[in-house]
Amino acid sequence: MKDFKRNPKLYLDTVKQILVNGENVPSLPALVGQLQHNLNDISFQQLDDTLQQDPNLTAVVLKTANSALYKRPVPISSLQDGIATLGLSTVKSLLVAHQLKGLFKIQDSKLTEHLKERWIRTQRFAACCKKLAGLLDMDTETIYLSALLSDLGSGLIAQEFTRFQRKEDPPLFNWIADHYAHLISAHLLQRWKFDESVWFSIKKKGQWNYKSRLTIESVDILNMCWLHVLNDESTPELQDIPRFWNIPASIRLLASPRQFFLLKDY
Repeated sequence: MKDFKRNPKLYLDTVKQILVNGENVPSLPALVGQLQHNLNDISFQQLDDTLQQDPNLTAVVLKTANSALYKRPVPISSLQDGIATLGLSTVKSLLVAHQLKGLFKIQDSKLTEHLKERWIRTQRFAACCKKLAGLLDMDTETIYLSALLSDLGSGLIAQEFTRFQRKEDPPLFNWIADHYAHLISAHLLQRWKFDESVWFSIKKKGQWNYKSRLTIESVDILNMCWLHVLNDESTPELQDIPRFWNIPASIRLLASPRQFFLLKDY
């Protein structure tokens, strides 16, 4: 495993082949095509009808609505209340992510379990991004959608994993996904003509030294929240992120080296 860590470009050619050839890259679902440029195109009733047909997504909506982010005194049990609590834009972002995740055909049960675990972490990451963006009066919904879609590429890696896995390799799915999933995600979203505001910050995820042009941008939110979620000594500290010092002192001073106190519930 150490040998692979010293060579993060080990599977880059395989990634390029999959993306350039594109024969196994799925097409964008019609519903996502409708939503991607204007999340207001679908009404509350249409959204409710769509979700009623998908028990898995309904469960995601209810679990999210009952999460620490919303701090409801009484648990939410109805889909309508869940939509009302989250807001249409957030539910539509969950719908887009769920539809895109479902495009990939995974046959291996172990890889399916890995993807489930990664999705749990991705949802936590997205919640952190939304909370921090809200505290800074930024575009919470675009940032939330970017975070939700940032690990989408792990599904394509899982679908095509036989092309990555060699006989002499240990099982490296998560290692490969950690290195390449966000780049594949950005490529797919660009290919599907998502707005640059969504895919650009994903492309820069984990580039800790990247310095945004403005005081603080969505890529800074993603990277700082990614550090918070990872909470790992192998990463830089929050104070090393260039735009960390542009955060208001009331938020910044409560942060430990790799954790935001205000996001401690996430």
